[in-house]
Amino acid sequence: MKKIALSIASLLTITTFNSHATNLAIDIGNNVVSVEVGSKNFSQNNEFSAAMLHADDLHLYSFKGLVTGVLDQNKNLEAALGGKAYLINYFNKNIQGLALGGELNYKIPMNEKFQLHGSIYYAPSPTLTDDLDYLTDLTITASYKLLDNGAIYINYRNIQANQESGGDLKMDNGFNIGLNFFF
Repeated sequence: MKKIALSIASLLTITTFNSHATNLAIDIGNNVVSVEVGSKNFSQNNEFSAAMLHADDLHLYSFKGLVTGVLDQNKNLEAALGGKAYLINYFNKNIQGLALGGELNYKIPMNEKFQLHGSIYYAPSPTLTDDLDYLTDLTITASYKLLDNGAIYINYRNIQANQESGGDLKMDNGFNIGLNFFF
């Protein structure tokens, strides 16, 4: 019951985070559920989002700010650069961090309803709490826009931190299916 109440409270917090939300993405994997709400072009060529990822022993919250634009005047290829702040509770271990990274989004020219998206973020030791060497966050997504305001997608997500004492904290590593709603 406590997990359900925490998940509902987290979902409400994220969905009310930004009254100018332009998209809501929800995905599920074998052991994880993820929700992200975002605002594109909140001001010119910027993107902001808040996300939560929950599993049995993982509660990850992230806040992302990016500058966006098209690459080489190719309207099908969009890039973004920025940062991502993390608040993580993993096996009762609290981790905070700040990562830098980027994202690419490619619309297939023959069928612009089909898109490929990739993102990678890296946080070195000085930007992390605890005895961690680094944190990496990698996501690769393929989506298909079924409706004007909705898409389905499958992604591979790998979020892990390397401990100074050796070994990895694998927070999420696997495939997920999801829905993306556009407002």
